[in-house]
Amino acid sequence: MTTIGVFASIFDTAGHALCIRQNYGERYWTTPGGRLEAGEAPADGLIREVREEIGAAIAIEGLIGAYANPYKDDLILCFAARLLTSLQGWRPHAEIDALDFFPLDRLPQPMTANTRCRLRDAAAGRNGQYRVFDGPDRMRSQLYFA
Repeated sequence: MTTIGVFASIFDTAGHALCIRQNYGERYWTTPGGRLEAGEAPADGLIREVREEIGAAIAIEGLIGAYANPYKDDLILCFAARLLTSLQGWRPHAEIDALDFFPLDRLPQPMTANTRCRLRDAAAGRNGQYRVFDGPDRMRSQLYFA
């Protein structure tokens, strides 16, 4: 069964992207977010996931796009968001062990191509994106819907 993930692209006033490092698996850097729970709407799941991971409230500003990973039965919805509360006082925990804002030309590694692509789309102000990835570092196709 396909899983659905929801992730937020959040930028500071300098245009740097908020990235978090997972404290499990491959310990990838990504953006705040995670999997939807049963019966959960995407916006509600994103707000919950961001609060769980970084302890902050967000405002969702729009849908950037859908990013399919059929090689692992996964679909990601990426949203533009802004922080409503400060990250001051955030501490590492079982799920996330680091967070920071990074310039797009110096994103932390390891990070999947899907995450880098979502951040580039968000920074460019794109929406209506649909991209398909054949592996963690291989985009197969892309479409844009106006």
